[in-house]
Amino acid sequence: MPKSRTKQNNCPECGTLVKEPYKTWELVAPFPDKKMRITVTIFGMFECPSCGKKFRGVVSKAKLGSEGIEL
Repeated sequence: MPKSRTKQNNCPECGTLVKEPYKTWELVAPFPDKKMRITVTIFGMFECPSCGKKFRGVVSKAKLGSEGIEL
C-alpha cells in the first residue's frame, strides 16, 4: 500500500481539520541525501477555528536535485 502524499493538519486538541496556515517558513536540510538531493521543508503555523489552539505542522516537502524537483 503506497504512503499518502497529502498531509492533513488536524488540531491536536480537538481533532478539527485546519486547511490553511496563517504563517509559513521554509527549512533547508544542511546535508543532501544518498542521491545528492537537498530537502526543503515548508512548515506552517495553524490556528484551530473551533478551539483556538495554535500549532505547527508540515505544509509540504520538496527534494531538489540535478534531475529536477520531486514533491
